[in-house]
Formats: sequence, structure tokens, C-alpha cells
Amino acid sequence: MTRPNLFKRIITAIKGFGFKQWFLLILNVVLVLGSITCALGLRRVSGTLDTLTAARRFQGAGETRYAQLACYLPVDDGKTEDDIRSFRQSLESKMTEQSLEAAEGGRLYLDAYYGVTNLTVSSENSGSTSVKAVGVGGEFFYFHPLNLRSGSYIKEGDLMDDLVLLDEELAWKLFGGTNLTGLTVTINDVPFVVSGVVSRETDFATEKAYTGDGGLYMSFSAMSRLNENADITAYEVVMPNPITGYARGILSDAFPIGTGDIVENSSRYSLLHLWDVIKDFGQRSMRLNGVIYPYWENAVRLTEDYAALLLLLTVLLALYPLLTALVLIIRDIRRAYRFAKVKIPEKVDEAVEKHREERLEKTFEKKEEEGKPDGGSEPS
Repeated sequence: MTRPNLFKRIITAIKGFGFKQWFLLILNVVLVLGSITCALGLRRVSGTLDTLTAARRFQGAGETRYAQLACYLPVDDGKTEDDIRSFRQSLESKMTEQSLEAAEGGRLYLDAYYGVTNLTVSSENSGSTSVKAVGVGGEFFYFHPLNLRSGSYIKEGDLMDDLVLLDEELAWKLFGGTNLTGLTVTINDVPFVVSGVVSRETDFATEKAYTGDGGLYMSFSAMSRLNENADITAYEVVMPNPITGYARGILSDAFPIGTGDIVENSSRYSLLHLWDVIKDFGQRSMRLNGVIYPYWENAVRLTEDYAALLLLLTVLLALYPLLTALVLIIRDIRRAYRFAKVKIPEKVDEAVEKHREERLEKTFEKKEEEGKPDGGSEPS
């Protein structure tokens, strides 16, 4: 069947539609468009947060697969920097056993850790105010690439352990501006130098998850000097994941978390994980293990809920059109089968009859030729 003929048949069929056929056609078109819209929304939500892209950025164009994982610890069962150093040694030992080696001049893994406490900060231009301080270590700002308004990030290798990074809201409250690099603030009566100013994420999830009035970042070692009870309550790592579950298995074995949580951030929007979110939708709201999530994890969990809902809607909206298409296909197959059941035997019979007639004709023609006298000879 040529395309023009097929097109004419479709036009003819549509012209013959009644109310029921038009209703079903429009309904299926609307459902398909709705399913596509939800799928596009799922893709957009899945790309909202930069905090989940560390593994992809670290892998670059390399062939080795990496996974990004985070451990969240109960508030009464935190870790120390000695625990982090011990885990790093264990991690490097296990990767050596598996013959995993970094490229020349490169690194095989990145990690970060942090704890949170309340501190009192002041400047020459303002009175004191209580803020939530995040004590960081490792490559924290690789995992959380906050936008720098001025200055630079804090690095683990900084020689002077007296630098702080203010967020934009606290910078305005203390100094009335954001170009503050080199200025001094006092935290719990100890002077610190402003390394820079960052702005918080502006995506919809973070804006809902972050409810603070301003905060700052400092090295965890400096924070532990100001508050002896400060603990590391979260740890993140990007490490090789040559087979599914490898990185998570090492982290679970070598970094005991008690009743805490381990999440694989690099697969937060995979279909299997979103299906788990749907199954545990009600129970996800209950926190019974003493873990207090930082705002960036709450933002991730919010996007997970949206993504799971969009996935469910994508499937549900596509279900009826798929069933309709399946019914039409089955109906066409049955029609084709009935047609073949009737027509094929007829065609076979016609072919057999034609072949028999042709054979009889040939036989008759042969007998006629044998009965004819030889036109080239005379009787003696």
C-alpha cells in the first residue's frame, strides 16, 4: 500500500467518525500529551540540584564509573576528624586491593564532611547575632558549589585556620554589603577573617528547605575549637563504582553509621529508586532514627517526591492510550487472521486449480501434436 493511498484511507476513516470515535480520539490525544508533559517535568525536576552532580563532574570523560554517596548520622552519634582519617585509610586500602588506581596526577576519590552548631557572631558595624554555622572539611564546596558573590571558598589545605565564608544574608546584616574579603568578624569572642560571601541556591526546592536567617561556613577544626561538643554529622564521598552497589557496600562496611542513613545521590532519580519512594511515600515523613537532615538533603527529598509523583502520573496517563493501542492492534490481528483464514485457502485453491488447468492444457496440446500427420512426408 502506497503512502498516498494510506493517507486517503486515514482521511476517509476520520471523516466517518461518530461522536464516540471523536471522543475516544480526543481523550487519547489529551492523555498522551499529559503523559509527555509529566515526563518532561520529571526530567526538569531531576536536573534541579547541583549538589547531586559531583560524580558526573568528577568522572568527566573517563570510562570509570563513579558514585556519589552521603552518610547522615544521628545527632548523638557523630564522628570525629580522626574517624574520617581512619576511614580514608580503609577506603584507599580496599581500592588498592581491587586494583583501582588513580590516573597520573589525579585522584581516585573525593570526600567532604561537616557538622552544624550555633555560634554568636558580630562585627564592628553591628551587634552580635546567633547564627547556624557549618563546620566543613574535605572538598565540601565541590559537592556544594554555592555561587561566590566575592572572595574565595575555604579549602582544607589553608595554612591559616581562621577563615570564614558568610552567606549573603548574614553579610548584609553584619556589614551592609557583599565585598567583604579580608574584613574581620568576631565569633564567640574569637576574631576570624572573611574569606568570601556566597549566595544560597535559588531553586524552588532549596528555597522551601532553607528556612534560616543567615549563616556561615568555617573549617570543622576551627568550629570544634569554639565548641568542644561539635560532631561531624554528615559525610559525602565520590568514589569508583565499577559494578552496581560496590561503592555503597564499601561505605556500609567501613563507615559505621548506627541508626543513620546512607543514600546514593548519583541514583536519586533512577526508576528503581523512584519506585521505592512511591512505595514508602507515607513512611518517608517519619524520622525515628535521630537524624536531622541538612537543608540540601531536605531539598533533594522534596524533589524526589515531585519526581516520584510525576513518574506515577506519566505511567497512569499513558496507560489508557497504550491499552487502546493494544486493543486496536489485537483487533487488527484478529481481522487479519479471519481474512487470512478465508482468503488464503481460496487463493490456494485458485492456484491449485490454475496449475491443474495449465497442466491439462499442456497435456492436450501435446496429444494434438502427436496425432497430427508429418506434413513433410508422402505416403508410398
